[in-house]
Amino acid sequence: MAVPRPMKIFYFALGLITVIGAFLIVRRLEQRAVPSPVSRTLLTDLVTPFDPGALGHALGSDSARVEIIEFADFECPACARFAILQFPDIYQRLIATGRLKWRFMDFPLQGHTNSPAAHLATACADEQGRFWGMMEQVLNRQNDWALERQPERPIRGLAQALGLDLSRYDSCMETRRVQSMVDADYREGERYGVDATPSFVVNGRLWPTVLDYDRIRAIVDSLAPVGAAPPAAPR
Repeated sequence: MAVPRPMKIFYFALGLITVIGAFLIVRRLEQRAVPSPVSRTLLTDLVTPFDPGALGHALGSDSARVEIIEFADFECPACARFAILQFPDIYQRLIATGRLKWRFMDFPLQGHTNSPAAHLATACADEQGRFWGMMEQVLNRQNDWALERQPERPIRGLAQALGLDLSRYDSCMETRRVQSMVDADYREGERYGVDATPSFVVNGRLWPTVLDYDRIRAIVDSLAPVGAAPPAAPR
C-alpha cells in the first residue's frame, strides 16, 4: 500500500532531524576531544614559571608546575563573585595541596572611582602582613563602600574590624607610600594586554576567558597530574 504524501513528508523530516542530531552529537564529542589552541599550547610548551620579582601577592608552593596570575579590580562585581564563590575551593583543593601557585595583581579599572582607595588600603594592610585578610574584607563587603562618596571611611572600618594598627594604616593611606606597588601591578597587566577583570595569566600566557574552579582544576590536572614528579630544579 502506498504511503500517503503527508506521511512521506513526516518520515523525511524525522530522518533529517535524526541525521542532524547525530551530526551534532559527533561534532560535540570531537570538540571535547580536541583541545583549543590555547590548551594545546599549555599542554605542549615548556612550563615557564612567571617571575615577577616583588610584584603582586603570592600563595602556594614555589615548586608548583602551574602558576596562575589574577588581575582584579576591587570594585568589579565579577571579581567579588569569583573571590566569594570560586576561590575558597581553588585555595583548599589546589593551592593548599601544593599543585597550584596563585598570584594576585592589582588592576584598578579606569572609571571605577572608588577602586583606587580599596587597592591602596589592601596594600597598606600588606605592610602589616594582612593583605589577604583585608582583600577578603574588601571584596566580601563591596556593597558597603563601592557606591559611597567617601569610600575611605567604610574601608577604614574594615581595617579596624580586621585588627590592623590604625595609626600605621592611617599614615600609610595619607602618605600613599605603597601606591607604587599598585601602579607596578597595573603596568604589568597592561604589558600582558589585560583590559577587563578578572583576567588570568596561566604559566605566562593570558587566558582568553574568565576561569572558574572546574576549568582551573582541569588545567592543573593536565599540566600537573596527581603523582607526577615535581619539575627539575634549574641548573
